Amino acid sequence: MAHTTTNPRQSGAPSEPREDYYDYVVRDPEGRKIGRVKELFASLRGEPQYVKVRVGFFGLRSVLIPVCFVAIDEERRALTLL
Repeated sequence: MAHTTTNPRQSGAPSEPREDYYDYVVRDPEGRKIGRVKELFASLRGEPQYVKVRVGFFGLRSVLIPVCFVAIDEERRALTLL
């Protein structure tokens, strides 16, 4: 699996930075905000596999969430856990 970052401020990514889900709000199934997307990890074919989400009061912790476990709302720029 290749690492492709969505953070436009980072350099040295193995391929062109993707901004597909960068800074999308991540919500739990009840609609409560749990964090924001900060990075995208993609397969070698460029398909999104995982999103790195900053969580917590100041966003000091991060978790990886498989993309297959989220519903994507591009209009609202949000990912909702299924």
